[in-house]
Amino acid sequence: MSRDQERQVHALFSLGRLTIKRRGSETELDTLAAGVRDSGKIKIEITHPWGRPLLYILVRERRFQILSFSEKRYYSGYLGSLDPSGVFPGTLEPDQIWTFIRGYPVIREHNRAVSLKENQITFLNTNGEYVQVIDFHPQSRTPCSVLFPEQDIRLTFSDFKNEDGIFYARKVGLSDPRTGSDLTFDLKQVVFNKAIPEEIFQLEKPEGFETPLPQSTEER
Repeated sequence: MSRDQERQVHALFSLGRLTIKRRGSETELDTLAAGVRDSGKIKIEITHPWGRPLLYILVRERRFQILSFSEKRYYSGYLGSLDPSGVFPGTLEPDQIWTFIRGYPVIREHNRAVSLKENQITFLNTNGEYVQVIDFHPQSRTPCSVLFPEQDIRLTFSDFKNEDGIFYARKVGLSDPRTGSDLTFDLKQVVFNKAIPEEIFQLEKPEGFETPLPQSTEER
């Protein structure tokens, strides 16, 4: 079922509310996300509820660009290093960001899959190490969580909807216990598999924005 769901969605455009919990604080922000799976392009625009832009994030395969309007800074680098904007916890990979905005887990490359407990599938690499663990709702067989053991990052899925055979969660959580960060994306509206203009995936540094030195200059 998961592989079939992966093949069904090649592009998406969504609107929702992002809740960020960190170190005792909680912030709710409006969020627009667009993505094209095969080309690895994802654009996320995060704004305050009254409309003022906060962060624009552009991902192209493994490279990211970020505009922080509150800091008037432009960041760029490669995924896998710490997010300088402080929004996404840990060291997210492209498939994890896609999973977050798509509302359905991507199955990572693996050598074999085993079921070590009921309603759960564990994927292992050639060394027998855990790559990914997916738990399913017993009744619906939809995924309820996916764990990435190497990073200790977990995504959760609830309030599923079926739109013409495409299953997606209208609430997605992302937890990184190492940084104490929790994100929740409440999806309000989504359009699948419609053409997205290339202009959406452009991010120009505004005049007056600073460019800090990158934390890491090496691509992972």
